[in-house]
Amino acid sequence: MATQYTTLTPEEVAEALGASPWWVREQARRGRIPHLLFGRGKIRFLPEHVDALVRLVTVEGRQPDDEPSVEASVDLGALGATVKSIRAHQRRPHVQGDAQLY
Repeated sequence: MATQYTTLTPEEVAEALGASPWWVREQARRGRIPHLLFGRGKIRFLPEHVDALVRLVTVEGRQPDDEPSVEASVDLGALGATVKSIRAHQRRPHVQGDAQLY
């Protein structure tokens, strides 16, 4: 008895979320969301992968009388700096306080 999986293309996910297919692929390439990778870069998503993407980009609302919160609604560790972004940051003039990031 074979298990059947329903997979979605980046285009289908993008259409459902109102985003661009490029953005959805980029999130997968950067390892920000789980995905399936077949053959020569064919990216596919399971429904639970789409749920993870939605959790990643969800911003929790706040009541008008609430204090602004600095804490994120999801673990942003997956959005860590890449080698390319670190190099780009090092080429820019630094703002006071940036040294503590590295």
